[in-house]
Amino acid sequence: MRWYFWIVLVLFVCVFSACCVSSRTPNTAITVMSGDLDSFTPLNVGSVDFYTADFQIENPTNRTFENIELQINLMPTTAYCHSQSSTFKIPSMVPHQKLKETFSFSEFADLDCAYNFTSSVTSDDN
Repeated sequence: MRWYFWIVLVLFVCVFSACCVSSRTPNTAITVMSGDLDSFTPLNVGSVDFYTADFQIENPTNRTFENIELQINLMPTTAYCHSQSSTFKIPSMVPHQKLKETFSFSEFADLDCAYNFTSSVTSDDN
């Protein structure tokens, strides 16, 4: 009787872990670019600076991608500024489509921040 318990437990773990496996895969075909991170000027409002960065997303392939998730991380080049992160969800991108996403955030005033960025793109496995 004890063995039945362990068999049922193992089967339950296998079934549960199979449900948690995602069909999302990293997508290296979609490109992300930004040309204004080193020269953008913040909008000062009182004791806060508001930054806006534009990112160009492009699908240069002949494939359509579905359920795209784009994660952008901004890392400050100076020690007193804060890292920023944002996730964009794009339903689909057809071949050779270009999109523009805007990422806005705030910092303490007069820090004169500059950033580098990294991005990761995942999509459904087609």
